[in-house]
Parts: sequence; structure tokens; C-alpha cells
Amino acid sequence: AVDSVIGLVEGLASVSVLSDETRSNFVKAKQQLDELAPTAEKMRRKCQARAELEALKAQLREQFPSATEDPLKVAQEALDSGAADCDSLRVLVDKGAELDGLATYGAKMVEKVEELLKKFDAAQQRFNKEIAPRFGSEVANAEAEDAKRRKAAEHEAAAAAQAEMEKAAAEARQPIAGLLTENEQRLQQLQREQEEAERERAAKEERQRRIDAELEAENHAMLAAEEAGERCLAERGADAACGEALASMLAAPVGKYREVLEALSTILCAIAAEPADGRRRLIRVANEGFQSSLGRHAGVWLFLRAAGFESCTRETLPAGLPSALNIGPGPPAERFLWCQEPDMFNSYEKWLAWHERLRLIGDFLQELERLAFRRTSHIGQHGLDMAAHTVIKVEELMQSW
Repeated sequence: AVDSVIGLVEGLASVSVLSDETRSNFVKAKQQLDELAPTAEKMRRKCQARAELEALKAQLREQFPSATEDPLKVAQEALDSGAADCDSLRVLVDKGAELDGLATYGAKMVEKVEELLKKFDAAQQRFNKEIAPRFGSEVANAEAEDAKRRKAAEHEAAAAAQAEMEKAAAEARQPIAGLLTENEQRLQQLQREQEEAERERAAKEERQRRIDAELEAENHAMLAAEEAGERCLAERGADAACGEALASMLAAPVGKYREVLEALSTILCAIAAEPADGRRRLIRVANEGFQSSLGRHAGVWLFLRAAGFESCTRETLPAGLPSALNIGPGPPAERFLWCQEPDMFNSYEKWLAWHERLRLIGDFLQELERLAFRRTSHIGQHGLDMAAHTVIKVEELMQSW
């Protein structure tokens, strides 16, 4: 704080014209000097108490020249033991006890405080003798003008508030018929708004009912497709089921077919690249990203099951797997697709066959997507809207597979 006020005083001493900034610094400097003055006085008294205490101790050392301890303590002990009984000594000891309570600064602290007080006194003296005579009257006049402006602004605000109150009172005194008409209009408007809100609520509920019905129908269709896929997988085997799943996807437009192939190949290639990473081998079926890109499309469930993913619920997953993979909480019946990695160390041949199959399927999907692109890229958007089975025949796909 002392350094701050010193900086303000030095800055003020270097200017001769009262600007807004100079005026603000003048007010700040005076305010800080006034605030620091009581603290400086307290610090001065503590330094003085320390000086008086040291002088009193020196006086006691003359009376007890052989004392090696604190002379004040030695004198007190002499009085307490009766070895000395002198009124003047008792006065000195009492005075020393009083000064010892006031002199909370040590010798080194006194030096620092006295140096700080010198700086403060110099700044205060310079402000009083040099700065205040130069700017004091101008600042006072400017502050007075500001006070007048503030008072005028407050008066104007009060007048405006009074005018607003009078206006409100005048409006309140309008004829009763006018108020009744206005209230009636407001009630009618409120009724119309309520009716509109009710219509919107009913329409929203109807839209939601339709959405829920569509989702329910979609879920039933998905469950039926899953059951049919499980039967196909059990009857035909994994490789044949993969081929049939890819063939059933050909009913989609080419654009969507390519997106599904790309998403599936991304999943399988990621597992093949990092087979030990469990996050790549676990799919949360209810995840909206999975549902929109893959889950709602024909043949996808059968393909993933045939590719090696097992249908599990949260409670049937390997113990601790969801938390280990930072999967958020969910109900025990929440559904997942989990691709179990064989034990590479104890069943290496089995692991190698599993890994190679995933890699080959991923490569096949990429090649199939590139084939669809090559056959439709030259006709632009129209090519994306064509049915995929018109671009790639089922027989051609199954033969390649």
C-alpha cells in the first residue's frame, strides 16, 4: 500500500495540468494517505515502545551488571525474592512490563518498519507541501461540480419517477368502462392462447403417439428379424449367414448400402488392428449412433452375429467388463453385442483363425463398397438412389463371397 501511494505521489509531482486522470490519482492518493495514517501511527508507537524498552533494559543492566539473562526478568526475580526492595526499581519493572506488552516488534522488524515509515512520511509531506497546494483547490472545485451534477441527476431521476407514478395514477383513474373492455379483451386473448396451447399439446401428444407406435412396430420388426437371423445362423452356419446378410442388404439404396458396408468394415478392421482393445469389440445396441448407422438396417444384426459377435445383456457380460471399458450405468437387461477374443496364449491357432477371418471379412466389405462406388459414381446423385441389387447382383455377391 505504501509503494502504491508513493507511486501516485511521484506521478502527481511530475504533472502540472489537472486532467481527469490526475484528478482521479489525487483523490486516490489522499484517500490512501488518510487510510494509512492511523496504521502508521500505531506502527510508530510500537517502534517507540521498543526504543523505550531497550533504554529501560540498559538502565537495569547498570543496576545488575552481573546479570546474563534478560535484565527485566532479573529485576523482577530480585523483587520477588526480596533481594532488592526499592520503589524506583519497582517503578522501572512495572514500566518495563507495560512496554514489553506494547513493543511487539523485534529489533530487525523495527528497522524495516522505521524505513517504511520514513517512506510514508516523505510521501505524506510531499503530498501536503507540493501536491495539495498545486491541485487541491481545483480538485475540490471539480468534486463540487460533480456533486452538483450528481444531485441534479438524482433530482431528474426523482422527477421522472414522480412523473411515472403520476402517469400510472392517471391511467388507474381511467373510466371503469374502458378498464372493463380492456380486461375483457385480455381475457379473450388469454383464452385464445390457452386454446392454442391445448391444440399444440394435443398435436404434440398425437405426434409422440405416432412416433412411439412407429418405434414399437420397428422394434417388433427388428426382434422378428433378429429371431429369423438366429435361426439362419443356427441352420446355415456363420459363413453362409454372413453371405445371406450381405445379400439382404442389397434391397437398400446404393448410397445407404455403401454407408452400411463402410461402417461394418470400420468395426471389423478396427478389431483386427487392435484385437486386445475391448472397446472395439463391444457394441451398445441401444446407442443411437449405432442404431442410426447400422442397427435399423436389414441384415446388419445377422451379419454381426455371423461375424462373431454374441448377443448379451449387461448382466451376462464378463464380470467387470462395462466398468473396465468406461461404459456408463444401465439396467441389467440392457443389450450388447460382444466379440469375444480367443485366448492367444493358450489357443493360438484358434486365435489366429479368428483374427484372420475378421481381417478377411473387413477386406471383402471394403472391396464390395469400392465396387458399388465404381459402378455408380459416373451418374452422380441418381446412382446413390438406385437399389443396390440393380448394381450388384445377388448371384455375383454370393459367388465373390
